[in-house]
Amino acid sequence: MEKFRNAPGGVKLHHNYLGGLLEHTHNMLRVAVAILPLYEQVQPDLVLAGIFLHDIGKTEELSYDMAFSYTDSGQLIGHVVQSLLMVNEKVAALKAKGTQIDQTVLDSLGHIILSHHGQYDFGSPKLPAMAEAFMVYYIDDLDAKVSQVTAAIENELGDSNWTAWKNALQTRLYRKRIE
Repeated sequence: MEKFRNAPGGVKLHHNYLGGLLEHTHNMLRVAVAILPLYEQVQPDLVLAGIFLHDIGKTEELSYDMAFSYTDSGQLIGHVVQSLLMVNEKVAALKAKGTQIDQTVLDSLGHIILSHHGQYDFGSPKLPAMAEAFMVYYIDDLDAKVSQVTAAIENELGDSNWTAWKNALQTRLYRKRIE
């Protein structure tokens, strides 16, 4: 749990500071808790478990003792697959102790983890195919984008109302606060 508490949320794009992974996950959980009552057909337990576990592999993917970088495992496997491997390892240990775990639940949770980037181009080995997976994908993307926008605005030098072009967001950002 200490690795999860201290890990950055990423190297460059969002929540790229110590404790960023925990903050990102906490933000996502708060958004989910706020909107889940609007969607009665969505299974809240799957969404919340998917959010909590979707980036757990970043604790193995990222090195952050000195500068932020990728571990060999992070380069070779990546956090999406590493997250599923970590969950499967825990499930195997529970099953070895006689715990019964529904395979449909495991497959659904695995699907949420594997599809949480939402698109093949963004590193998802699977596209979302369940309402819960779409919810995790969009909540993840929302929190990541808001983090990127606020960090870009806060870190911009000068007094212009606009930031320089931000490649990750494909836009310039309006900096002036509306009072």
